[in-house]
Amino acid sequence: MEKLLSLSEASKMSPYSADYLSLLVRKNRLAGVKKDGKWFTTKEAVDEYLKKVAEASYERQETLNVKIPAVENRKALINLKWAVALTAVAIISFVFWGLGVRKSSQEFIVEKDAKNNLIIHADDPSTIGSVTVVPK
Repeated sequence: MEKLLSLSEASKMSPYSADYLSLLVRKNRLAGVKKDGKWFTTKEAVDEYLKKVAEASYERQETLNVKIPAVENRKALINLKWAVALTAVAIISFVFWGLGVRKSSQEFIVEKDAKNNLIIHADDPSTIGSVTVVPK
């Protein structure tokens, strides 16, 4: 015969309180007996219940096809960050190329005159907005 445990003893070997184990016994979800007005169960009955709950949880998870371990969450977050970054690069590239930010085909000729002034010859001088001189 298996050794009977009080529900408070059984609660120490499970994640459940003695009150919840009492409810499970009264609903016939956990094997138990009542002696002298107090409920008792066995270690084997608690282990069997925990196994049954774990299997049901696994089956429910498989049915819903829900797999959310922490590692998968991190991978998804990293993939999302890369996708956002690559999308941003693609949009920026498209905007610049779409707006025609390209090297001009206009030719310029730069000369120095006798007083060391620069003279810029351009095909269409109206396209030159300003000139900035920076050190080499």
